[in-house]
Amino acid sequence: MKMYNTNTQAHKMQLKQELHNLYKNKMNISDYSTKVKNLTDALASIGAPIDDEDLVAVTLNGCGKDYSQFPISIVV
Repeated sequence: MKMYNTNTQAHKMQLKQELHNLYKNKMNISDYSTKVKNLTDALASIGAPIDDEDLVAVTLNGCGKDYSQFPISIVV
């Protein structure tokens, strides 16, 4: 049981790191969104869901300057 828990913790940390380090760069928005969704689904499947506010923040942060005005339009 202890080893399973350790593996799950390590996997959770790895997935969170991947999510926070994911940037759109040259991907199209559809591919980027799919990668974000796959990572958040994987986190949810191991009992570590990302709340909506954090998901929006991480996703918009990874979009880069091409989408810099988008967060402003969400807030307004």
